[in-house]
Amino acid sequence: MPNGSARSGAMQIRQLRYFLKVAEMGSITAAAKELRMTQPALSRQIRAFEDESGWSLLDRGAKSIRLTRAGQVVVKEGLTMVDAMDQGLARMQGEIEGGVIRIGYAPSLGGNLLKKAMGCYIQRHSTVRIDLVDSSSEEMRKKVQTGEIDLMVGAKSDVSDMEWEVLLVKHLCLAVPKQHEWGKKRSISSELLDGRRVLLLSRHEYPEYFQGVSKFFRELGINAKVAGEFDGIESLRVALEAGIGIALVAEGSSVGPDISLLKIKPTASPVAVAVGWRADRALDSMTAAFVEELRQAAINH
Repeated sequence: MPNGSARSGAMQIRQLRYFLKVAEMGSITAAAKELRMTQPALSRQIRAFEDESGWSLLDRGAKSIRLTRAGQVVVKEGLTMVDAMDQGLARMQGEIEGGVIRIGYAPSLGGNLLKKAMGCYIQRHSTVRIDLVDSSSEEMRKKVQTGEIDLMVGAKSDVSDMEWEVLLVKHLCLAVPKQHEWGKKRSISSELLDGRRVLLLSRHEYPEYFQGVSKFFRELGINAKVAGEFDGIESLRVALEAGIGIALVAEGSSVGPDISLLKIKPTASPVAVAVGWRADRALDSMTAAFVEELRQAAINH
């Protein structure tokens, strides 16, 4: 009996997938072509699924099909079931055979943390591959939602579709070329920024950063002149070295050996550096273990 039940369950799952494809395509003929089956063979599978479940799922016309109320319910719940099963199988495969963790990150905020976390993680999980994607915060959030990446490390945002864990808190500081008049200073008074040409990361690509900088200007009454917005820390560095202006970046940012980072007094509102993932999906054990390594790297930072 157990073996027969297992075979029956496996058959029903396959038949459910067939039915979902028919519902998606709106046609048994089109679904059969997509599934690389003959139309009669697919029709038999759908009939068998209806017979075993006891539900009539399709109203069959001469040239078209239509979902019954039961069919609509099976589509709604079936998609959730199949998605959950596929995710579970992927998690099992990843833990048994090793897998891939895809991480988006902002180099200026999360680069050093990731280096430390990756080194420790790979020692314990040698079969797991880690893929890194250098992206803006907006791009990372979109990729998390579409499943292109599993985690993002950058500035925490208030969006409801992300789960966040804050790792570090960083303040804004001033970046200037070393040959700049302030290049040898360790700190600078915020009032000296008034009227200066300032370079910023893009408001569209890094909205949390831009909002923080704007708040800083408002709080301290600074009338800075935005001389350019840039899509990443590398293009910002090039503009800095070209002498176009001075820049506001997070403390500890990797802006190259020819750039000095100065503390701003009084300090601006801090930036919360966090790791984020989709709020509607629990982390698998492989990815959760990497988040733990990030926590430890932040503690020892």
